Amino acid sequence: MTFFVEGLSRHHEPETQVRRIGEYQTVAEAIAVAQRTVDEFLRRERKPGMDAKALFSHYQAHGEYPFIFRDDDKTINVPGFNHAHYAMIRAAELCGGKK
Repeated sequence: MTFFVEGLSRHHEPETQVRRIGEYQTVAEAIAVAQRTVDEFLRRERKPGMDAKALFSHYQAHGEYPFIFRDDDKTINVPGFNHAHYAMIRAAELCGGKK
C-alpha cells in the first residue's frame, strides 16, 4: 500500500493550493514527513518571545496543512495524524511552554 502526503494551503486566496509532498510505503514514513512539514514551518516562523498561542494562530492562518491518504481510496485522512493537534503540541514545545 502507498501513502500520499499532500499539503493544503488555504492562505493563497482566492483558491486553495494543494501540493503533493510525497509518496511513502509505510504510514510511519508518511507521518514523519507530515510532522516535519509542520515542524519546519513552526521553526521558521517562530520569533523571539512568541508564545505558543500566537505561533499556533500563525500556523492556522499561514501554514501548509499536511494530510495523509492511502492509495485504496478507503480513507480520506489516515488515522494517527492530525496536523492541527500536532502543531498545537509542537508550538507549546518550541515556545518553552508559554501559552
